[in-house]
Amino acid sequence: MTSQVWWFLSRGSGIVAWLMIATTSVWGVAMMTGLLSSARPAWMLDLHRWLGALAVITTLVHVCALVPDNYVHFGWTEILLPQVSRWKTAAVTWGVVALYVLIIIEGSSLMMKWLPRSLWHSIHLLSYVSFAFVTVHAALAGTDRANRIYVGAVIVVISAVIVGVAMRIHKARQRARRSPPGHDVAHA
Repeated sequence: MTSQVWWFLSRGSGIVAWLMIATTSVWGVAMMTGLLSSARPAWMLDLHRWLGALAVITTLVHVCALVPDNYVHFGWTEILLPQVSRWKTAAVTWGVVALYVLIIIEGSSLMMKWLPRSLWHSIHLLSYVSFAFVTVHAALAGTDRANRIYVGAVIVVISAVIVGVAMRIHKARQRARRSPPGHDVAHA
């Protein structure tokens, strides 16, 4: 087994985790804006939840693969505490904070039935913040940023998320204009 297997596993799973976070966000927007109309909305929600779970799992693989890696020598302290890593401190800090935001989002999703809808919704909107933090983390720490295919794919994915967020904001404003005063539009 090559000595770089853990580094490659961490890099690959990090890229896949980033894609899963982006895909989950875009799928959620598509569901909320009605972009995807389906006779099976429960299936769409189940797919959204599954994509979110994959985002968490691939993020955990990314994080856990760093510990046995001998390229950078991360310990759990560097992985779990912001500003502790000596290797690309800012980049790692963005990743650490993104990890905690992702945990909060997933935790609130698992507790959705027991949380007030407005609180859950507010926490769930942090998904876009999580995507932004992970994107900054990847840009600062990633070793593939000179690869044209990777950069092109990143531009396409970021554009999809930005368009999705813009659509969601537009849809929420439309609902707010149509709603009577005092009506809760938190579901937007």
